[in-house]
Amino acid sequence: MPVLEVVGGPGRLSRESFAELWHFREVLWAFVVRQVKVRYKQAVVGIGWAIIQPVLAALVFALFLFRYSSVPSEGVPALLFTLAGMTGWTYFSSATALASESLVTNQALLRKIYFPREVLPLSGALAGVLDLLLALGVLVVVTFAYGIGPALSWVALPLPLLLLVVAAAAFGNGLSAINVYYRDVRYALPFVLQLGLFVSPIAYPLSVVPSSWRTIYAILNPVAAATDSLRRIVVHGHWPDFPVLLASIGWSLFLLLCSYAFFKRLERGFSDRV
Repeated sequence: MPVLEVVGGPGRLSRESFAELWHFREVLWAFVVRQVKVRYKQAVVGIGWAIIQPVLAALVFALFLFRYSSVPSEGVPALLFTLAGMTGWTYFSSATALASESLVTNQALLRKIYFPREVLPLSGALAGVLDLLLALGVLVVVTFAYGIGPALSWVALPLPLLLLVVAAAAFGNGLSAINVYYRDVRYALPFVLQLGLFVSPIAYPLSVVPSSWRTIYAILNPVAAATDSLRRIVVHGHWPDFPVLLASIGWSLFLLLCSYAFFKRLERGFSDRV
């Protein structure tokens, strides 16, 4: 039976970090499955909440925001427009919150056994992918109900989904490390996410943002690029803005790498601080 020798290092990102994470890939998958089961354990509706939450939020926006304001909906029904926005946002907000709390929630495991600590926040981000796919399925059904059929552009759907997962992993990974040292994160994060809902084009189109800085805004705000791409692909049947979408994916990967390096820097003190 192979023996894994754990040697303390200087606390920085290295090739060995990625090799170790790959070595524990089955542990990562086990935590993903565990997160899904725990999340909906003893819930009457169960995994149905993944469908109910974005639909109800979309209904609220459609009934009040578009009925009593002049916010444009890009020429499509308000419910369909807002549902396309809430599909990605619901995943991003819940996955980021779950990942940020993962180290504190599993503090007993951190003290007892060894595994790469980044497995916990990454599993939190990946566990929400099931919710994202279910919400996307609802969006497709509603799109069909409004008489909009599939288009060739739908083959580009994995790109905005990938962008959302990478962005959630990047923010969740960094916040989970900070949360170990400063528990203020759990109190500040809900407010920040609520703010993010309104500063991202969830209930309004990206075209509302002034054209002079719309592109840089969409690149630096991964949720904006992903939401706009989902609307273009599913609702309008158009190809996404590939330069902006790919640039935002690259930016999110850079953020993930930075948050991973930050995580490894703080990792040595987790057991003492958690």
